[in-house]
Amino acid sequence: MSTSVKHIHNGMRGAPQISGTVGAGIIPVLDALFISGWGVTTAVSVSVASGIATATLTSGETFDRTAVVLIAGATPAELNGEARVLTSSLTSITWATTAADGVATGTITIKYAPQTDWVKVYAGTNKAVYKSTHAQSNGHYLRIDDTGTTSARIRAFESMSDVDTGTGPFPTDAQMSGGGYWWKSTVANATANTYRVVCDQRFVLPLISAGVGANASQKSAPARGFGDPITLAPSGDAWCTLLSVGGSSTSAPGASSFVNQSAGGASSGMTLTPRLITGLGSSASCLCLPFTGGDNSSGVTSGNSTTMGAMPSPVDGQIKTSKMFAREPASGAARSIVPGVFFIPQSGHASVIVDGDILSGSAELAGRKLLAVADPGAVSGSFAVQGVYLVDITGPWR
Repeated sequence: MSTSVKHIHNGMRGAPQISGTVGAGIIPVLDALFISGWGVTTAVSVSVASGIATATLTSGETFDRTAVVLIAGATPAELNGEARVLTSSLTSITWATTAADGVATGTITIKYAPQTDWVKVYAGTNKAVYKSTHAQSNGHYLRIDDTGTTSARIRAFESMSDVDTGTGPFPTDAQMSGGGYWWKSTVANATANTYRVVCDQRFVLPLISAGVGANASQKSAPARGFGDPITLAPSGDAWCTLLSVGGSSTSAPGASSFVNQSAGGASSGMTLTPRLITGLGSSASCLCLPFTGGDNSSGVTSGNSTTMGAMPSPVDGQIKTSKMFAREPASGAARSIVPGVFFIPQSGHASVIVDGDILSGSAELAGRKLLAVADPGAVSGSFAVQGVYLVDITGPWR
């Protein structure tokens, strides 16, 4: 079972929290997800029967089903390493293993596993720069400045020499002065907000419900993020890294996210790529569109589109999905596919699925677990729920 896709959310034991205060933002969360892991505990016992390992845990010291954990200190050694949790209770978890039947020995620790293909390249006070070190990564840099209360300033660079200095910025100051925003909270308070961050070795999706601190019903989370999409160019595309950021206000929090096609702008949001596919020029704003269920207009929201009628389909009982593609700014052609994110070209979401539901995939998504995330919509005026999109939390994405 693949462990390439990992995720963290605010309800996991030991996970950092995000709120409208300085430093309580995406940096501690990414440090846990990329570097240290979180929620470490020592197993009471571990045993194996018929290819399934069972860890008995101190009550409450458990782990989410479908999450990836890292096991260490066990004999036999086959038990050690990453594994995806198959079942979970207050006092135990299970995972698949190649270890022989029997009872393990040693001081066996278990924690949520970090995604170690990402590194923290530079750091400052409430500032950080991350990049993917995967062999196929484009190698671009993500800079986060979390010195504010309600939001972090976000910008990507083609190269960087320290936490404040880089070349080839996207967005440029002409596009969005000082960079874009990932909102932590719509109010400056210490109320913990709902968040999920999902990633593979080259792409990360911080999905933050910034409105919860002010209003518990405003739980939607725009699909922001950074990294290498799945290029459609047969010979590769060294400049197709994507960054999705919000603008300087929450007037349209979902504009130009990875799942909404509104073009956005300096005051609402942008999806950017560092250069055109030719390798020429500089930062360019692009749109992310579903292959089915939307067009170039604003206002078509995942889970609130009538393209394929209401969900579930009265024909086959399915919830339909569409991959998202990033459009080449110059030609309008599909340039890359956004990993892990799925648009729903149906309506009536509120009576079928809600934020936080985990669905089982079928057909080409068979074996996947899909997390439902409330969508603020392309032109919503707040973080109120306008629809719902799906994120693959088990993968693989590529």
